[in-house]
Amino acid sequence: MRPTIVLLSPLDGHRELTARLHRAGSYTEGPVFDRLERGEHVFGVDVSGDVLDEFEEEEITGISARLGEFGAVLLEYPDVSSVRDLLREVIHGMSGLLDTNYGELLEFADVLDRFRREPAWDWRVTAR
Repeated sequence: MRPTIVLLSPLDGHRELTARLHRAGSYTEGPVFDRLERGEHVFGVDVSGDVLDEFEEEEITGISARLGEFGAVLLEYPDVSSVRDLLREVIHGMSGLLDTNYGELLEFADVLDRFRREPAWDWRVTAR
């Protein structure tokens, strides 16, 4: 399996987030993962929210305290460089949290700021 991240957004912005993903390239619905093609990069997208079953109850409580009711998108990506470009486009101007799956839960604005400050930032390396 390729690496994944989880995008968590308040319900009032969740529909916009999923719409942005649909517009971010060639989007095809699939049986498990939807397929998003952007140039040579292919992403797996799961907007079902089923990924939340993998979260601990206290994690859900903490996220709810920060976002209120929220939705989740599981995003499978080929490499950090390609997902960085995608994230710049789809989370810009939105509120929400990025779960890096490497122990960090970051505000969307902080993620974009980090991309500006450190263009080659790779959360998989800094989390070790």
